[in-house]
Parts: sequence; structure tokens; C-alpha cells
Amino acid sequence: MNSLKLTIGMFLILTSCSKDEEITPTPTPTQPITYTMQSFDGSETATFGTLPYRVYYPKELTGQTKVIHVSRGGNGLGDDRGQLLPYVERYVQKGYVVIQIDHRFAGNNANTIAQYRGEEIKFIAEKVANGTLNYGTFSGTVDGSKQGFIGHSGGCMEGLEVAGVTMTHGNYYVPQVKAVYGISPAGNSPDQFGITSNGFNGIGTTAIFVILGEEEKDINGVGTFMATNWRLQAYSGMNTNGPRYQTFAKGANTDHIDIPTDNVDIQKYNLDNSEAFFDTYVKGIDRKSEIGNKSIPPNNVMEKSSKGI
Repeated sequence: MNSLKLTIGMFLILTSCSKDEEITPTPTPTQPITYTMQSFDGSETATFGTLPYRVYYPKELTGQTKVIHVSRGGNGLGDDRGQLLPYVERYVQKGYVVIQIDHRFAGNNANTIAQYRGEEIKFIAEKVANGTLNYGTFSGTVDGSKQGFIGHSGGCMEGLEVAGVTMTHGNYYVPQVKAVYGISPAGNSPDQFGITSNGFNGIGTTAIFVILGEEEKDINGVGTFMATNWRLQAYSGMNTNGPRYQTFAKGANTDHIDIPTDNVDIQKYNLDNSEAFFDTYVKGIDRKSEIGNKSIPPNNVMEKSSKGI
């Protein structure tokens, strides 16, 4: 009898211990969503004529999202759609809708380029804001109250215009564009785009990030003039009414084409930091500490400045 009681007692102890040692399975980490990128070509009629544009969107997204405008440089050759695709693809994978305008041909007159681009981005951004732009078969919805913009050279000028830079030929400010990431900004002394002498001070609360290269800082895009530190004038002329960031890329492979695309390390820097920038000032996800600090190129010195933060 005693041995039976001992056996039963040992069984209960072992059973109890085995229950105490049960391990809860570790939850499987949530995998990032991979979207299928689709596009839609549309056109809208403005006072200045018909304006074609392309929308890129995540096919599987059915909820609400925001818009990022992506704009190349140049004078409008009818092939603006489909440019800067690494940027387009990155933002679509992050759940944004991306818009590219097919800019009107402006010849080689930089003042006309700025005027046309200002008119065009103001027109499209306002249609996004008031909910009247056609997005084709996109299954989700767009919140147009907070938009982002990234552009290179003439596209950078376009972004600064929609942010409120004071121009001689028009006012292109759209308050719903909350964040502008500008690659290779122009200066205004000497001026070629129609920026007033104190024009960069006209930007209000729009968040601005500009990046330029050491090899392009003294020269305009087409190389028709040189002026010391010309491209550094944009940031230095901005007030502190809103967040301002500047990165000055030093070293080799920092010319006008290297900064957006041809220097793959600087391109990755742009992609990762613009994502943090737009998440912060468009989506409202606080990533301020990351802005300008992600993916530093191994072969370039990135001189960073900020104000109004």
C-alpha cells in the first residue's frame, strides 16, 4: 500500500512539473507586405491645356493612403512618366500612391521651365487635395490633405515652388504638400528660374530636405554658368518656420547625375532618408532621429545641417 501511494505521488509530481515546463510558442514575426505595382495613365484639362500624368499604386492595398509626387529634371520632353523608377518603386512598396506629371515642353528657357512646372504641380496637387483626380482602378482611397514631393534639378525647383518659394511669374504654393525632398536645388544669385532675391524665405511650414553634391555646387544643370556655392544658396536662404534639412555630399562621384541615380550609394541614401522624411511629415510616424542619418555612403562624406526642427 505504501509503495502504491508513493508511485501515485511521484506520478502527480512529474505531471505537475511537466505542465509547469510547457513553453508558449514564439509568435511568427509579421512579414512586410510586398505589393504588386500597377499604373494608370490619365489626363486632366487645365486652363493651360491638357496635362497627362501617370499614377503608380499598390494593387493589393484597399485602405486609405497618401500621395508622393516624383519629378525628374529637364525641360519637358514628353517622357517624364517612368523616370526615377527606383524612387517610384520604393514609395509604392511602402504603400503610397505615386504621381508623375508629363511636363509640357519648355524649350531651353529655365524661367519658362519653372513657370510651366509650377502651374502643373499646383494644378495636380490641388486636384489630389480636393479629391477630384482620377486614379484609375486603384482599390484604395487617397487622403489628399497631406502630400509629399521629391524631385531632381528642375523637379527640385518644382517642389520648392509648391512649398512656397516666392517667384516672379506666379504663386504655386499648395498647403496640402507637407514635405518636399529636393535633389540638386538651384540657387538664385545668379537667378535662372525666376526666384526673387529673398525667394527661399517665402517657404512657410512645409518640411524641406535638400541634398546636393560637391562636384555640382558651383554649376547649373546644363553647365552654362558657374557661381561659387550656388546650390547651397537654397538652404541658407530658408527661414526656420518649418523643418529644414540639408545634406552636402562631398568626394568623388557627386555631380549633377550622380546625386539622384548614378552614385548608387547616394541613391540608397536618398531612398532610405526620404522614406523616413515622408513617414514623419506625411504619414505622421515620428522618425525624425533617422532623417539624414540612414545608409551613409561608404565613399562619401555627408555634411548634414538642420534648422527649424
